[in-house]
Amino acid sequence: MEKADLKVVATIQEAIQIGLKNLPSLIGVALLYVLTIWIPYINVGTTIAMQSIPGKLASGKVISPLFIFDEKYRRDFSAFFLVVAFIHLAVIAGFFFMIIPAIVIDIAMSLAIYILVDFDKSPTDAMKLSNQATYGYKWTIFGISLVMSVIVVILFFISALLGHIADFIETILDIAIIVCIIPFFLGADAVIYRELYLKRFAKETLEEEEEVVVVEE
Repeated sequence: MEKADLKVVATIQEAIQIGLKNLPSLIGVALLYVLTIWIPYINVGTTIAMQSIPGKLASGKVISPLFIFDEKYRRDFSAFFLVVAFIHLAVIAGFFFMIIPAIVIDIAMSLAIYILVDFDKSPTDAMKLSNQATYGYKWTIFGISLVMSVIVVILFFISALLGHIADFIETILDIAIIVCIIPFFLGADAVIYRELYLKRFAKETLEEEEEVVVVEE
């Protein structure tokens, strides 16, 4: 298996680029989600799509807000809920072993939803592949999350300092930070998913699926 080119600084830099490039689209996605959340069945698909945004961003293209209505997100939503349930149960179990195992499990399973949705894998296969893809890179992923969290804390600290000049300045800055934070983190997840899974495992996964189809024919 080829080594992944995943570095903390480079990932954060690209995450900012991806987030800024897709900021209008992501705002559109959020608005469409809020407007349609009350529609039964449709809201299940859009919720899954919202959780799968990094997988969409990993293509490197500017996404369309309408992608959340794609039929594939409603095709087998039971598998999605099973993955979410399994991951939460595993993380909760990890907390009983002094927290650190919970963090490791959370990182190990962080790509499972994207793999499940993009490649129609079973819940267990998606979790297994996520664990394999992140093996050897958990410290790097943790470092990326830690540095990004520190950046966010610093930004809010600066906002609070400027808030002493005028309250409305702090309010405006806080809103701007919140709006930018989400695309920032989604962009980082997209880079991690691309480098650890799409470039290293996806080709093999597609080849295996093609072999199965040939055998069945």
